[in-house]
Amino acid sequence: MVDKFDVVVVGAGPAGSAAAIKLAREGFDVLVLEKAQLPGQRNVSGGVLFGGFENGLGLVDLLPEFEEQAPVERKIVGHELYMLSEPRKLNGEASYRYIKLDKSSLFTKLGLTMLDATTGHDYSVLRTRFDRWFAGVATEEGAMLTTRKTVEDLIWKDGRVVGVKTVDEEVYADLVIDCGGVTSLLPEKAGIRPKLTPDQVYHGVKHVFKVNPERIEEFFATGDGYKSVYLIGPFMHGVVGGGFVYPNRDSVSVGIVIDLSSGIEKFTKSFTEVGKPLDLLEEMEMHPFLGPLLEGATLVEYSAHNIPRGYKILPQKPYAPGFLMAGDSLGVFYKMGALIDGMRPAIASGIAAAKTFIEAKKRNEFGDASLSVYRALLEPLYRRVEKSRSNSRLTEGRLAYSVLPSIGFSLGFGKSAVGRVINMRDVQRDSVQKIQQYIGKLEYHEDKVRSHITVDEEAASRDPFKAWIPLCPVSCYTLVTEKGVFSSFKDLYLHNLRKQGENSAEAVKKALETTWSDIRNGLLKFDHVACVACGTCGVIGPPEVVRFSHEWHGHGVKFRYG
Repeated sequence: MVDKFDVVVVGAGPAGSAAAIKLAREGFDVLVLEKAQLPGQRNVSGGVLFGGFENGLGLVDLLPEFEEQAPVERKIVGHELYMLSEPRKLNGEASYRYIKLDKSSLFTKLGLTMLDATTGHDYSVLRTRFDRWFAGVATEEGAMLTTRKTVEDLIWKDGRVVGVKTVDEEVYADLVIDCGGVTSLLPEKAGIRPKLTPDQVYHGVKHVFKVNPERIEEFFATGDGYKSVYLIGPFMHGVVGGGFVYPNRDSVSVGIVIDLSSGIEKFTKSFTEVGKPLDLLEEMEMHPFLGPLLEGATLVEYSAHNIPRGYKILPQKPYAPGFLMAGDSLGVFYKMGALIDGMRPAIASGIAAAKTFIEAKKRNEFGDASLSVYRALLEPLYRRVEKSRSNSRLTEGRLAYSVLPSIGFSLGFGKSAVGRVINMRDVQRDSVQKIQQYIGKLEYHEDKVRSHITVDEEAASRDPFKAWIPLCPVSCYTLVTEKGVFSSFKDLYLHNLRKQGENSAEAVKKALETTWSDIRNGLLKFDHVACVACGTCGVIGPPEVVRFSHEWHGHGVKFRYG
């Protein structure tokens, strides 16, 4: 390995591979450092890959033949949002009402939903397959890819970044481009922004189900392609957020995305109905609207991922001397209504970062003055992120997610439907048991020596709410009491309610009081073995109690779908 590269790219996701392809094609020495064993193993998709973008920053501009070459799943030509009512169940069937929004709806014409988004080159993808292919294109163009390399820090000299420190070596470059995703610690180390906080993050959990391709086509087919589907309804129990369903070739991706701060409020203070984000996902999957799709489906993967709230974290100065950020690390993600757009801006920012280096290299100067062109190249993304800020004031709150649909149904809007109730939940299992079943479908390269998350269990146990426990999508954090081990406060509450022997108002009150006492006085225990590296606990923090970092030497979860 040479002592110095033109550019070191941290992370082999869409942003990193896009940057590497552009740079290697221009003849520069590029090294991509990926912490996983293979690109894509740690990545999870909750959105559509839009292939086109403006100013030559789209995937179709970078790779005009990608539609024939990439392992895309299904072509997406439309998007539909369904507001669902609470189903009324009778004899194994359920009636419900729904209000459908699409590209022709008034809210879309007013610019509130983005349900008319299309570039003609849009696809569902599974990240494990797509990211591996995309990184492979970068190596074919001449970039060097090294996996199992976790970047721990930046190297500074004379006031600028000149390289990175991995676990076992130092690598030098004229420019470092951080494409390490939403959990990257490098923006903080570069002094560009502080640690992310819960109000700056969306949290998503997802299932992938194997489904007969014919059934997928029946449910999603529209025009000359397929649609993506977005859902909101009472299954969210007042948590700000909604669900998505995407068609793949022989599987479907079903998930929810929530406002993390809203989830913390719900799962730590109003936990009698739902105890974890997984509960919301399972309830949505059991809605009769999804019955025709999911009946008989086989669950093959459970995953979780955090998403940057772009309009809250995108810095006005997206660079430091010798250092750029792209993709989720930068925060160029945006959401309009229910529609999620993350991979397209990641690729666009990766291309823009490469163009910035090419310009700076002409002067062989990589300080702020030379790198400031990056902000100008990113202007189309900044405009979209800023638009999502305005949109969020109307669409990211209980008014849009709960109140307006309820009013619409009460006024008689929408259509009626009847469907089968599909039981996707084992009510006999608590959260610890269910999650053990789910993570049993995942593959891990376990690190039996080092934990990538540092937890002060004594300090965490003194916290009266212990939000890390219910918000962890797996069971890294549990509450240990004399009554047992719990990863959901709802499970603890139900345990205490059963002990009352009745469901009277007085029994509910006593069960709640006992549960609150148990939460305050119980001990928090931490075990990193089943971690899916979402970083939620680190976002909750604070760093002196819980600090998240990254696994070393390729250890950790290995998603097969993503």
